Amino acid sequence: KMVIQQLLRPRDWTPPINRNFFMDVKEIEELCNLAEQQFQEEPTVLNLHAPIKIFGDLHGQFGDLMRLFDEYGSPSTAGDIAYIDYLFLGDYVDRGTHSLE
Repeated sequence: KMVIQQLLRPRDWTPPINRNFFMDVKEIEELCNLAEQQFQEEPTVLNLHAPIKIFGDLHGQFGDLMRLFDEYGSPSTAGDIAYIDYLFLGDYVDRGTHSLE
């Protein structure tokens, strides 16, 4: 908890003179454990399993989607969709001329 309190006060922080990282391994582990616990309590967090293909923010651009599928492979009922999950991050709609909207 001390680590979180320190991280939540960025204006009080100054870089160490010896330029060493300000957290030791135990503090980093504590922070990771607390973050994992917090994420597990979030109802919007998906529990996904590898293998997975992750696509970035498309803004509803159909051409970008087709380019990504061409580059990295598209879902196929005869192929990888049975064992590879697809995750699309970010916005799905856009106001552009090539939007799916």
